[in-house]
Amino acid sequence: MTRLRPALLLSLIAALALALAACGGDDSGSGGAVQASASTDVDELLTRTFTGSKDVKSGHLDLKLQIEAKGGDAQANGQVSVSLAGPFQTQGGGKLPKFKLDATVGGQGQSIQAGATSTGEKGFISFQGTDYVLTDQVFQQVKAGYEESQKQSSGDSNQSFASLGMDPRKWLTAAKNEGAAKVGDDDTIKITGGVDVSKLLDDVNTALGKASALGLQGAGQVPEKLTDAQRKQVLDAVKDPRVEIYTGKDDQILRRMVVDLGIEDAATKTSGTVAFDLAISDLNQDQAIAEPADAKPFDDLLGQLGGLGLSGGASSSGSGSAGAGTSADGAGASGADLEKFSKCVEDAGSDMAKTRKCSELIAG
Repeated sequence: MTRLRPALLLSLIAALALALAACGGDDSGSGGAVQASASTDVDELLTRTFTGSKDVKSGHLDLKLQIEAKGGDAQANGQVSVSLAGPFQTQGGGKLPKFKLDATVGGQGQSIQAGATSTGEKGFISFQGTDYVLTDQVFQQVKAGYEESQKQSSGDSNQSFASLGMDPRKWLTAAKNEGAAKVGDDDTIKITGGVDVSKLLDDVNTALGKASALGLQGAGQVPEKLTDAQRKQVLDAVKDPRVEIYTGKDDQILRRMVVDLGIEDAATKTSGTVAFDLAISDLNQDQAIAEPADAKPFDDLLGQLGGLGLSGGASSSGSGSAGAGTSADGAGASGADLEKFSKCVEDAGSDMAKTRKCSELIAG
């Protein structure tokens, strides 16, 4: 929580926007839907849900992650929660979607509220309840990075959920059609099953690689894949993983996914649970996404984070010199750094290699 970087927030929000937009399409191909029921073969349901293009142009995202731990080090006990929610509206043609997404991270008596808004023409970041407008250069960098990633990820618009690197058909075990269920006002079919954790981690690595390839400021902070040691740690610790999938009864479009994991770490004598819940409501309904009122300049946010020690400065080197983007007293990016960054982005134009190097001026 103490390593929050506004640049990294921009990159992750754009990655989420990529995930939302990639679900869009003409609802054609092998994923064509027919009305499903409690008697529909579960493998057929999964194939319809996770292949073919889907007509997902807008909606309201609601994501929750909750981690509870106990035992071992007393400081490791407690609960951490993360939520991300808000409307999104695709614009087609590989363009950056419109969205207004608000996030909250809480744990150990602390809480951070942040978010991002794109109207298609302007971008905004919020932090602890205050909105800040991005400079044109920074917003154009976000748009260019997103649109470039769209060109590189697929040569056509017939994308699927699996094209993001996540395909539950690979790692869901003992899948079962549980029959009709409601998600909000939508009629869905509920599917349950276990998880082959090793195959799930293969998908996680693929998804991390896609996030790292966005080419946006701060994206270098996202690891390209899990290390062998991290992978082994997860495989040893995860116990009794369970998944619930809710797919539209009439269209077989994913409405909700719930993942519950038990965790046991013998080395630290810690146990706990991880609960992940992702839902999309108001599917394909028009979303009102307006500019935040009275937004302050983006430089004000960087100055505020610098004063709190949360700016994008890198850690000091072994020699004790300040990292790139950090003033000598560690207060964060200076005014001169920000001016150099803006000029660098403007000069880089559409050259993404040059644009990525600009981030070193303030992000380290």
